[in-house]
Amino acid sequence: MIVALVTLKSIAPDLLNIQLLAYLLGFLLFFSFSKIAVAYWWRFSPYLYWALNVVLLALLIWGRATRGIVSWIELPLGLRFQPSQLAVPLTALYLSSRFKNQEQTAQVQILSWWQIIEMLAIIFLPAVLINLQPDFGTAIVYLLALLVFLFFNRLGWQKLVVFLSVGVLGAVVVWFFVLADYQKSRLTSFLVFNSPERSLSSDFRQESSAAYNARQAVIAVGAGQLWGRGLGQGTQSHLKFLPERQTDFIFASFVEEWGFLGSLLILGLYFALLTFLLYLVYVEENRGKKLYMLSILMMLITQIFINIGMNLALLPITGITLPFLSYGGSSILALFYCLALVQSMLLESDKPPSSIFQ
Repeated sequence: MIVALVTLKSIAPDLLNIQLLAYLLGFLLFFSFSKIAVAYWWRFSPYLYWALNVVLLALLIWGRATRGIVSWIELPLGLRFQPSQLAVPLTALYLSSRFKNQEQTAQVQILSWWQIIEMLAIIFLPAVLINLQPDFGTAIVYLLALLVFLFFNRLGWQKLVVFLSVGVLGAVVVWFFVLADYQKSRLTSFLVFNSPERSLSSDFRQESSAAYNARQAVIAVGAGQLWGRGLGQGTQSHLKFLPERQTDFIFASFVEEWGFLGSLLILGLYFALLTFLLYLVYVEENRGKKLYMLSILMMLITQIFINIGMNLALLPITGITLPFLSYGGSSILALFYCLALVQSMLLESDKPPSSIFQ
């Protein structure tokens, strides 16, 4: 948190107070919600899930577009909240409630076709509503995080073959009939940017906006070298060559000022968090809790991997933020809510660690 606030103060000081408020509210939310027994969260999970879908649908009907996306609810004092940030924890909570009475040591039954179809319907409804906003990046993170409920349950090899075949067919349908032209452009510009025929000396005036963003991010990361330019000395971020320097490209902004050694600090902190969550998944015996924790772990891995990948021009630009580091109150509050539920589950486990932050 301190690293995030120091970096934000350097590259976008006018946003510092709002982000600090989000962190404070996040800690308050964490310590309050983690005291609520997970049994109550599971009991009300269907209502929370359907309330989320109603809000997402209402945004599509009555929401006001910002940069062509209707993802935010307007709040007093000029604040906004993005409900789609809660899609992973609320859907994972709803699905995990179906396994709350199963122990990991017991024989896990193979899912029936009806159970698979029902779970897919629950997973894909918010994904479709989010993509219609359109917010393809958030939808991708959501799907990758929630599909663990299928892959880490027993499907049977016949169902697995059918599922993978439908997945491939679905990807083709999404490419030709779902993705907007600008979303396809991001993918194709990524391929062009990294093609052997193209070098960084190519005429950038012919680039698409996505390729331009990738170029500026690579320049910022390279400029940091080993030690970084120094706090407040990053030219790409301070001269605003780097777009969305406080959100999508916060990693490039950070590396430009803190250097390669600073990036190792960030990666080390992420590795510690992910390793701890993986340990919790491994030792948890209740299947419902295990699947919820696994979905949150997968969400964080996906966000970190894709965001850093696109900052290094290794992956397409999808608008996915970096957890706990990128500016955004909705993301911060949603992350603390995810961890609050994990903590609530730990407090009811037979052999839990004392705290998620210890």
